[in-house]
Formats: sequence, C-alpha cells, structure tokens
Amino acid sequence: IFERWLRRHRPMLEVYPAANAPIGHNRENYMVPFIPLYRNGEFFKSSRELGYDYEYLQESAESFHDFLIPYLEQARQIWPWLVGAAVIGGIITGLLTGLILACRKKRRGTPSEIQPLLTESEDYNNISYQSN
Repeated sequence: IFERWLRRHRPMLEVYPAANAPIGHNRENYMVPFIPLYRNGEFFKSSRELGYDYEYLQESAESFHDFLIPYLEQARQIWPWLVGAAVIGGIITGLLTGLILACRKKRRGTPSEIQPLLTESEDYNNISYQSN
C-alpha cells in the first residue's frame, strides 16, 4: 500500500521535516525500534530505487489523463486568484485606456497657432490685407 502511495504522489524528501518535528521524527533520525536501522527520510525511496519491483505494481504507459491530474488539481486550487487577477487587470486596463483617450481628446482641440495658413477659396474675397 505504501509503495502504491509513493508511486502515485511521488513525494520529495524535503517533505519530511529536517528539524522541529517531535523527538525521533526528523528526517535524519533513525526509525526505532525497527531493525535494521533506517533513517526516517529513507522510507521515501520507492522499491525501484532500492533495486527491486513488485510485478503487480508495474505501470503501463502513463495515460495523458493521469499526466494532467496534478495540474488540474493545482488549477482548481488557484482559479479564484486567476479570476480576481483578470478582473483587476481588466479594470486597470480600462482606466488607463480611458485616461489616454481623454488626454488625446484634450490635445485635439487645435489652438490658433496651428490653424492652416490657407483658407477656403470663398473666404479670400472678404479678406482685407490693409492694416489700420
């Protein structure tokens, strides 16, 4: 049962605490009263790493579904954060876009210095070039 659990979850040795666990339960402590003495962290090694395998546990080619399960579990845990980040990002993008468009619209009002030098042909008749 433990071998099946190891193969399914593949825990890293760092999961087992190196310090601050109850007496005798740290990673480098010996598991007593079991003989021969093994350190607690050594129990995270699968049978393959120790040089033997159980015939009934031999795995067929891992399916795509089994490959995706850990990633789907992680996505299920963080989806509220992803949705929240998308909403906040959309709000910030909308505000920045509105600010940029408002600045452009404000600049679009053409001041008198930028008015064209030539006017429409029908206005030429009413222009007086004499100074007073």
